[in-house]
Amino acid sequence: MRENHGRQPWVVRIRGGNGVILGSGTLLGDRHVLTCAHVVDRAVGRATAGATPPADRVQVELVRLPRLSARSAGVVTGGWVPAGKEGQGDIALLELSDPVPGRPGAELRRLPLWEKHVYAFGFPKEFRDGETVHAVLHGGTGPANEWMQMDPSPASPGLRVRSGFSGAAAVDNETGYVVGMVVSYYSGPASGRSFMIPVETLLHHLPLLQTWVVGDSSVDRELTSVGGGREDGEVARRTADFFARRFAQNVLVVVTGPPTSASSATVRRAVVLANRQLRPSSVDPAAAERDPSLPPLGSIDLALDAAGKPPRELAARILGFVGSTGPPAGDLLGDAAPRSLLIDGVDESSDPEALVDDVVGPIVDRAADRDLRILVGFRSPAVGLRLALLARRITGLHDAEHLAREHRRRLEARVRGLPPEKPRATLLRIRLTALRAAAREPDPGPLLEHLAAMEQGTDRALHEATALRRELTARAAEHQQLRGLLDAHRARAVAGGLTEHRGIGRSYRQAHDLLWAGPCDLTEAADAVHAYAEAVRGALDDRREGATS
Repeated sequence: MRENHGRQPWVVRIRGGNGVILGSGTLLGDRHVLTCAHVVDRAVGRATAGATPPADRVQVELVRLPRLSARSAGVVTGGWVPAGKEGQGDIALLELSDPVPGRPGAELRRLPLWEKHVYAFGFPKEFRDGETVHAVLHGGTGPANEWMQMDPSPASPGLRVRSGFSGAAAVDNETGYVVGMVVSYYSGPASGRSFMIPVETLLHHLPLLQTWVVGDSSVDRELTSVGGGREDGEVARRTADFFARRFAQNVLVVVTGPPTSASSATVRRAVVLANRQLRPSSVDPAAAERDPSLPPLGSIDLALDAAGKPPRELAARILGFVGSTGPPAGDLLGDAAPRSLLIDGVDESSDPEALVDDVVGPIVDRAADRDLRILVGFRSPAVGLRLALLARRITGLHDAEHLAREHRRRLEARVRGLPPEKPRATLLRIRLTALRAAAREPDPGPLLEHLAAMEQGTDRALHEATALRRELTARAAEHQQLRGLLDAHRARAVAGGLTEHRGIGRSYRQAHDLLWAGPCDLTEAADAVHAYAEAVRGALDDRREGATS
C-alpha cells in the first residue's frame, strides 16, 4: 500500500447540528465510522462525557467522495466507550444512515509502533478542507498508559495536531494501514505533541472493531491461556525487568519447563498483561505500575509459541507482523524484527536447530546494535541448542570488539581521552570450550548454572562493545564537526578581509593545531573553535560599525 496523505476515500469530516466542524473520523466497511466519543458528545451539544450514547445523530461528510451527499450517523449498539474517570476509552463506532457504494473503508492493523512514522488528516478551523500532519510515535503515555505519544516530524515542519484532528486515523507511512486514532494533543507553546490510541487498545475497549482488522495478532493463541495456578516469582520479575528495559540487557534466555509448569504459566501471564488488547480490565493501572512483576503495557511487540512449528513459518510470521513483504531470509529478519520479541518453546519446534540457526540467530545477531529485547524460551535445558546460540554470540562479540578496536586505533591519532577497551571474547571462547567438554561428561556438574552465567555475561559484553562503538562514532563525528565549523568561520574571516588580523590569526592557529596537529581533548578543541568564531564575529561587527560611523 502507498501513502496517500489524506486522499483516501475513507476520510470523513464530522459536523454538529449547527454545521460546525468538530472532528474527523474513519469510514470502516461501507457504513460504519470510527471516531472519538468526545467528538460525538460535542457534535450533539453535550458539554461533558455521557455515560450512555446520545440519541441525537451527527452529520458525516465523505470529503474524498464529493459526489456523495452527507449522511447522518448514530452510535451502534455496543459502540460507545466514553472517556473514563482517568481518560481511558473515548471511542465511538457510528453507523451511517445509508451505505457507501464500493465499500471504500479503511483497514486497521496491529504493527510495532516504536518510532513508527505516521500521518493524520484532520480539520482544524482554519483549514475546513483538511490538513495533513506527520508525526513519529514514541513511548506509551496517557491514562493507564493507553496512548502512544506522537512527536512532530521533520516531514511537516511547523505543522501539528490540534483541535479538529480528534478521531483522525493515524496512518503508517510505510504500509498505509491505520495503526491508531488521534485522541488528544498538548496545547503548550511550541510543543507539537499529540497522542493516539493504538489499534490493540481500540480492540480492548471495542471488540466490534475486529471486523475491520487485517493481519495477524501480536500474540500466538497458545500463549493466551494464563490460568490461575502458581507463579514463579523470579521468572516474573526477570521478565518484567527485561521488557521494562530496567537493565542493559538485550537477550534473555529462560528455561520454563513444560507448559504446565509455574514458570511457563508465568511467561504466558507476562505476555497477556503486557498486551494492550489482552490485559484484563480488572488489572488496576496504578497498582500495575507499582508491581515489579508486571511488564509495562505494550512492552512486548510480538509473542510466538514455536512448539510444533517449522522455522520458515515462524520467520514468515515475524516478517508478516512487521509488514515486510520480503522473503524470510536471515539478514532481513535481523533488520526487520520488532523491538521486543518473545519466542517460547524453541526446543519444541519441528526443527529446533534450524530455528536457532536461521531465525533466532540472525535476530539475536542484531540485538545489541538495534537495542532489541529478545526473550528466548526453552521447555527443557536444551544444552546443545543454547551452546550453539552462545557460540554464535561469542563470535559476534569477537567481531564487535575487533571493529571497536580498529575504530579506536584510527581515532587515537586525532582524539585524546577515549573510553578504554574491555576485550572479553577470547576468555569467553575458552570458557565455552570448557562448557562443551563438560556437556559430554556423564556428570556435568554445575553446567546449567555456568551456562546461564555465560549467556548473561556474553550478552552484557556485547551490549558494552556496541556502546563503546557508538561512543567512538560520536567522538569522531564531534571532531569532524569541529573541523567543519572552524573551516566555515575561517571562510567568513577571509570573505570579511580579516586575513591580516593578528589576534584572529593566533586564535585560528590555536584551534587549527588542536584539531590537525595531533590528538586533542575535544572539550579544549571545542572551546578554541568557539573562541575563534566569537573573535571573527566581533571583528566583523566592529568593522561594520566603523563603516557606518
